[in-house]
Amino acid sequence: MPKFYRNQNTQLDGYNEVHIDDDSCPTPPLVKNRQPLGWHANCKDAVGHANRSFTGKSDGCKNCIPTCHTR
Repeated sequence: MPKFYRNQNTQLDGYNEVHIDDDSCPTPPLVKNRQPLGWHANCKDAVGHANRSFTGKSDGCKNCIPTCHTR
């Protein structure tokens, strides 16, 4: 089960990106800007958790979890 985190910096379109925490992302946020989401069965569960746990909208990173990138 992979571990995920959310970038606390909101993108210009109003979304916060969720990333997989396995060092595979070519565009990760700085460590100080990562909000841990814990382990999830898949990226859909991680994005759902982020949307329930934080204010604002979250979406998957287009580079490391493109199947959960919807915008």
